[in-house]
Amino acid sequence: MKLFKGMSAGTTALLHPGSSPTQETIAAALEPVQGVGADLFVTVDEHPRAFTTDGEISPPSAAVRLAAAYLHAQAPSRTSWDFFIDGMELQVRREGEEYLINHGPWSLAGGEPARAEGHDSVLHLAGLTDPRPALRIRLGERTIAVAALASAAELGGVDFHTHPRAEPAADLVAAMTIMGEREVDLTGEAGTVIGTERIGAVQLRGFDSRAGEMFSADALAIAAGAAARTWLGEGAATEWVAVFGGGNTRVVLGEHALAAAEARIFAEINWWG
Repeated sequence: MKLFKGMSAGTTALLHPGSSPTQETIAAALEPVQGVGADLFVTVDEHPRAFTTDGEISPPSAAVRLAAAYLHAQAPSRTSWDFFIDGMELQVRREGEEYLINHGPWSLAGGEPARAEGHDSVLHLAGLTDPRPALRIRLGERTIAVAALASAAELGGVDFHTHPRAEPAADLVAAMTIMGEREVDLTGEAGTVIGTERIGAVQLRGFDSRAGEMFSADALAIAAGAAARTWLGEGAATEWVAVFGGGNTRVVLGEHALAAAEARIFAEINWWG
């Protein structure tokens, strides 16, 4: 069986052009000793599908980017793709070495009252002595509750072996620290500075009740950037770099939320399994 191995934002995947093999074959390929080893198995066509050793899952952003990276390697002149994921169209565009995904509109789940208060929920996080106020971000069909912590040390002290609890309930939970904002120069084709842009950075960890701690995810990165922008108020950056344990994701916030990360195919494998 022809496989391609790649990585995006700390997530490894085996890509297979064509129809999906049996789940038994997929699990064997993902096994790190006698198989090839990876986090995900992805079949690549206009409807990418993703699998773990336990079965099929909704394709995460890393799987979508790697599918685009594989298709770009087959046809280098092509730089944009429309995939159908969970019945919805997802637009992917290659920019430099990054693959940018348009995740559609985002909003504050609690509306203007949440913006004014700066929070609309509470997070109970193991490892911290007291609950923390959180802001809920709505992205597609999911709600992400985000709490700001005082320092990287406090963030590192959160114990995600114990399920966090959000009130009201949320699909995903994120704990973050705001690392800061800075002005960066924008250059034209001749290399001259033509303006400046404000960019922020956040460090975060996230949790999904079904999958446990998440070491990279576009939804978490977007929610963290949106929360930071809301807390900092008018004039805050619209572009944020989210720093995960698995890698960095760049977020651009307008009416739609865009998230970009690198994706690289680094091996072609003929697997005899």
